[in-house]
Amino acid sequence: MQAVIILLLILAVLVVIFTLQNHLEVSIQLFFWEIKDAPLVLVMIVCLVIGYLLASLVIYPKLWKSKRKLKTLVRFNEELKKLHDLDHPVNEKTKEITDPEGIELDDEDSSFFKD
Repeated sequence: MQAVIILLLILAVLVVIFTLQNHLEVSIQLFFWEIKDAPLVLVMIVCLVIGYLLASLVIYPKLWKSKRKLKTLVRFNEELKKLHDLDHPVNEKTKEITDPEGIELDDEDSSFFKD
């Protein structure tokens, strides 16, 4: 938490320095509009915010789609686990899957048939 506060303070100091160094006034023309004597720092910050909003419009729908897909896959995985548990009962003491017939073969028995 303290690292976040220190990082925010450093960013605030950098913004103040940036503002003081870019106090020039510029004129902006866009189609029919003209803004005279706008501070350069304000123009740059507005452009930064507009760029962030445009990038968000592109990225967020993809994130929402992938989150929906993840939820369906998690739900499907849980259903598969339930089906697996129904097919293979679990021994409560050892937490191992037990054979439905209750018969376990040893390794020695399997070597008998290899001759």
